[in-house]
Amino acid sequence: MKRILALSIAASMLAAAPVSHAQFGNLLGAVKSAGGSSGGADVGAQQDQLVRSYVAAGKDVSTANSHLLDALGIKAQAVNAAATSDALSAKDIEEQDKAISADTAAVSEALKSGATLKDSEAKAKYAQGLLFLAKGVKKYMNMSKDAQGFTSGLSSVSPMQLGKLQAGIYVAKSAPTSLSNLTSVLKSAVDFAKTNGVVIPQDATSLL
Repeated sequence: MKRILALSIAASMLAAAPVSHAQFGNLLGAVKSAGGSSGGADVGAQQDQLVRSYVAAGKDVSTANSHLLDALGIKAQAVNAAATSDALSAKDIEEQDKAISADTAAVSEALKSGATLKDSEAKAKYAQGLLFLAKGVKKYMNMSKDAQGFTSGLSSVSPMQLGKLQAGIYVAKSAPTSLSNLTSVLKSAVDFAKTNGVVIPQDATSLL
């Protein structure tokens, strides 16, 4: 009964943000756990890995935004993406996501509104931004297995443990949307580069 109740609560929390991107497959796939260890402990470790991966991907995107906006003559806002602690709360990560999303939206708007690269230095900065954006997108893609293991493991924890797993739950439901949005931005950024004489990193084109 506890298992069914825990799974029901976890499922309702994840349902707030649909997981639809193909890169994440079935988030309720089978999870392998070490023999003799408790389900709660396993899920806690899975959450730590998932949070580390998500924050690291966000840091790359934040760096990408800084380079891209600088190249386009727009000032990026300061984003605290340096922390990669396992102890980050869902609120911490959500606040960081909001700041990163604002800069990403600014990049998208600039690309659509006829922004230009004024010189070779700006083109070089733009190319660096593309490289970091590609790195971030790739990290989101590679989180699939961790997300699957974490969400599947929620079925083995008690309802009381779910309070300590909010960061992982937030990441599991947010990562697919972040990946979808950033893949779209990367495509637009690469298209812009093609028409503005920017050398496009192979890492960027290989993901499209």
